[in-house]
Amino acid sequence: MMIKVLLVDDEDIEREAMADIIPWKKLDMELVDMAWNGIEGVEKIRMHVPDIVITDIKMPVMDGIQLIRNTKELYPDILFVVLSGYGEYEYTSRAMELGIRHYILKPCDEKKIVEVLQGVKKELAELENRRKSEQEYKSTFDRMLPRVKEQILGILITKKEVSMSDEILLEKFMEDVKNSFVLLGIQFPQELDQLDQFAMTNILTELLGVENVYMSTSTKNEMIYLIPEEMAENLRPLIIKVHKEYGKYKQMKLRSAISRAGSMEEVSILYSQLQELFFLGDLEGEMEFISFDLLGGTKENSIMVLDYDRIRAAKDYAEVIFEIYTSFVKMEMQGFSNNRIADSFRFFLKVFCGKENIDLKNENTWDFLEVVIDKCAEYLKLSLPDTKDGCRIKHILYGIYQNIKNPDLSLQYLAKEVLFMNEDYFGRFFYRYTKEKYSSFLVRIRVELAKRLMTFDPDIRISELAEQIGYPADGQYFAKVFKKNTGMVPSEYRKILTVNESRKITNE
Repeated sequence: MMIKVLLVDDEDIEREAMADIIPWKKLDMELVDMAWNGIEGVEKIRMHVPDIVITDIKMPVMDGIQLIRNTKELYPDILFVVLSGYGEYEYTSRAMELGIRHYILKPCDEKKIVEVLQGVKKELAELENRRKSEQEYKSTFDRMLPRVKEQILGILITKKEVSMSDEILLEKFMEDVKNSFVLLGIQFPQELDQLDQFAMTNILTELLGVENVYMSTSTKNEMIYLIPEEMAENLRPLIIKVHKEYGKYKQMKLRSAISRAGSMEEVSILYSQLQELFFLGDLEGEMEFISFDLLGGTKENSIMVLDYDRIRAAKDYAEVIFEIYTSFVKMEMQGFSNNRIADSFRFFLKVFCGKENIDLKNENTWDFLEVVIDKCAEYLKLSLPDTKDGCRIKHILYGIYQNIKNPDLSLQYLAKEVLFMNEDYFGRFFYRYTKEKYSSFLVRIRVELAKRLMTFDPDIRISELAEQIGYPADGQYFAKVFKKNTGMVPSEYRKILTVNESRKITNE
């Protein structure tokens, strides 16, 4: 294929001479037209769309610089060769600023012109090869993208590290994806084959729109989809329809669950929540579609009693105990039996830590809570040292939480009646470890526990709340302590929670 060339020069003699002396065919080039100034040159460029434009830099009406500017806006792939004379350095430097690389100094001979044009021809070939490579890469990328997305999502939900190449592809993919999304899980009663996966994904993308299914992957008996957060509110009827449509292909009972919204960094957490939703759905009975609100809560305040995010964010062993104990109290408030509490924690260890078949004895709640706390701390690399002091502080912390509902849990009571330690030694040891006085520590965790329980259940009675955290049931002393530490009484704090939740719902 011949390379098309356009020549623009206001000097007739030089223009005609160049047209005649250059061996165009020998260079695999065709001189498609000539123009005498920039305006005519732009018109003829539009008419022929050449590969190369040879232009004088200094011309009347429109000079070569303006011609290059106008052309580059319309046809950025055209290459320019600039003709310039002595004393026209100002024009030449402006051409350099526009990225022009090829120049012929007037007066010029055939040898010099041919040499420059051969350089331009080589650059055109390089550009064409680069274009072909980019097209091939894009074609390969587009062909591989569904499989790559599946692999990346599969890695993310299992908390494995993403390879550098997958991370680059993920970043490229995420350029067009909104920051916040949810995970939709569809659970099958049997192991999936490729045809099951293909059929389900086709049905889902047809009903939700292919643009709303960012990524998908599969486990042994689940399909997992990453979808925009805004789809979550109205997802239930669509998913029920997906189940019905899939039923036309294969008769089986499906269950779906949807996580809360999160970012790409939280995918493994969202997947953990999906698993717990399926688990809680089993406990609640047959449920076709499971979400936070259907199990008795909202996006922010749900029956998801195990707060994976907060547990994962624990900074030390004491915070791990607080989070696990808080989850335990929430389960008690929900009326969970001892067996159900043990089952919930056993499931948590499986999802959160990858620990399976953990023996949690149901007879003594604190026995299995200690197992859960230790396994969780071990997974988070927050275990206490296996030393005399490490064992002692663990024993102290367990003693506090085992007796936290006791209004008489003073330093003297804990040291003498629970830990059998000297009071003065206990006070010094506790401060050395926590950098906090025992009395301050106890008030702080009780107030924080009260705040968490009110967030979890805004309708909890103040008397019940006071008893849960170790204050008299009349609530008066509890209210004073709470106000001193938060600046408001419990009823005011609860009112703020209710107002914030109402605003959130209104905004949504």
